[in-house]
Amino acid sequence: MSEPGTWDAIVVGAGLAGLTAGAYLAAAGRRVIVLEAGDAAGGSSHVFRRKNEWEFDVGVHHLGNCGPDGLLPMVLRGLALEDRIEFLPFDPDRLETYVLPGLQFEAPKGLDRYEEALVGAFPADSRGIRRFMRVMRGIGGALDRAAVPSSLRDFGSFGVRAPQWAAWAYVPLQRLYDLCGLSAQAQLVLSTSNVSYLAPPSRAPVGMHAAFLWDFIEKGGTYPKGGGQVFAAHLTDVVRTHGGTVRTQARVEEIVIAEGRVAGVRLTDGEALAAPVVLSAADVKRTLLGMVGREHLKLRTARRVEGGRMCQPYFTAYLGVDLDLAGRLPNTDHLSFPTWDPIEDVFAMTRGPRRRTDAWMDDLARRMPAYIHSSTIKDPGTARYAPAGHTNLEAMFPITGDLGLWGLSGGPADGGQYRDNTAYLELKEHLVDVMIDRVDEAIPGVKEHVVWREGGTPVTQERYTTPTGGTAYGLEIAVDQFAQRGRWGVRTEIPGLFLAGASCTWGPGIEGVMHSGMYAAAAITGRDLAREVRGGAVIADAARLSPVGPDWDPLGASRRLAQKPAAAQPIPVA
Repeated sequence: MSEPGTWDAIVVGAGLAGLTAGAYLAAAGRRVIVLEAGDAAGGSSHVFRRKNEWEFDVGVHHLGNCGPDGLLPMVLRGLALEDRIEFLPFDPDRLETYVLPGLQFEAPKGLDRYEEALVGAFPADSRGIRRFMRVMRGIGGALDRAAVPSSLRDFGSFGVRAPQWAAWAYVPLQRLYDLCGLSAQAQLVLSTSNVSYLAPPSRAPVGMHAAFLWDFIEKGGTYPKGGGQVFAAHLTDVVRTHGGTVRTQARVEEIVIAEGRVAGVRLTDGEALAAPVVLSAADVKRTLLGMVGREHLKLRTARRVEGGRMCQPYFTAYLGVDLDLAGRLPNTDHLSFPTWDPIEDVFAMTRGPRRRTDAWMDDLARRMPAYIHSSTIKDPGTARYAPAGHTNLEAMFPITGDLGLWGLSGGPADGGQYRDNTAYLELKEHLVDVMIDRVDEAIPGVKEHVVWREGGTPVTQERYTTPTGGTAYGLEIAVDQFAQRGRWGVRTEIPGLFLAGASCTWGPGIEGVMHSGMYAAAAITGRDLAREVRGGAVIADAARLSPVGPDWDPLGASRRLAQKPAAAQPIPVA
């Protein structure tokens, strides 16, 4: 075994959870290396390009609560990055535009305005809507997603602040709908937010719904100038300028456990790195059952990992159109619903039948909704997204990750091949067609102007980031898997092994995973970093950060980093 202390800490995975943890560790003086299996840092937040003309975001589409005291600015402030990432606000009169048969509903900024818009659209539901919104305000105003309820102690403090509402946090959303006597139509419009955290009302916790409405509707929606890759690029810069290393194309095969504690990691090419601390920001199931192994876990821990239900993954259509929509449409997200079918039924449909049928394919075409995003519209000052006079669009909705329904017997993480599979390609192209129809229903006339089309499936997600079931959202946000119930803290039963990412208590999304990374770094360093940063501390040294000019390319700054020299010799760990 190599001499301990080669690194103070090894971080597995350069998504935003791993990079945030790595940045805080490096800024705090730790010798840290962040290992990324892909060729670019960013994980599910990265962008990709086609023909040097189009750029598409994989996972960054809308952010909430990004004002001076917001969740993301707090994390960035501690890393001296607050002034390096600009958040562009959505149209305050229409943060989201819901297009349904016979109704176009525009959700404005501010819960008071949102409530009045709902009452205006559904006057017969006015009493129920006002009751529902009282609960949303009560929970949202008291719930600090940065810290609460990440532990029983924190949940207790939440209860002190909001004794009238705390018990509602773990109630299924459908139960609250029913108690408020809301019509099926009002429930569907209220449930459009479920698309953002991928849980149907029967399982979604009221607390998660309230947190989303508070962060996105009350505080307002934003998009980062320059696209989602700016987060990974700047976090990578903090790591590297503070003495750490980020390596791409370095896939970890094993987290080495020796004498009951962490000893380091072994890569797929046989190289081994030693460290007394390993933080995995990879998928929790692949981390604990794969890289660590059942033999190093307590029986109840292994069963807990196996029993965790993952979120549904997304299907995404990436489209380019020869129209300048930035000059024609407001800065808003669109959600296109072709029917008034309950969202519960729609989620069930997209999870799929036991076997694939023509009837299911037809059902998808008729009933599958779409969330629609455009970087071109949200950030018209950045030219990389599309050729002049053109617009990039992304249309997505949850879909099954069942490999059998995709015509496959194995996924790419386990060596499965899929690119030439006829059944896989048939479903993929069918769903692109469905998404184009939804876009055309929300933005009439677009269909005839599509000049680029491409689909991203759960299998695509698995290929690039290896999550269980192809989901980027980790464990499903459900009443039994919300906050401290069923989700993971940053510490594990194995000394030296820590976790961060979408399956941790802060949940999925950019805000959730970055907070998990900050709290993991806090646990490793023994410092209350959140308290320090909220008190005004800046852990990183702004003077060390690299200069950023007008031609700076976030993707270029995130790719092919610190490759292992050809002559380097493996370091045996065990």
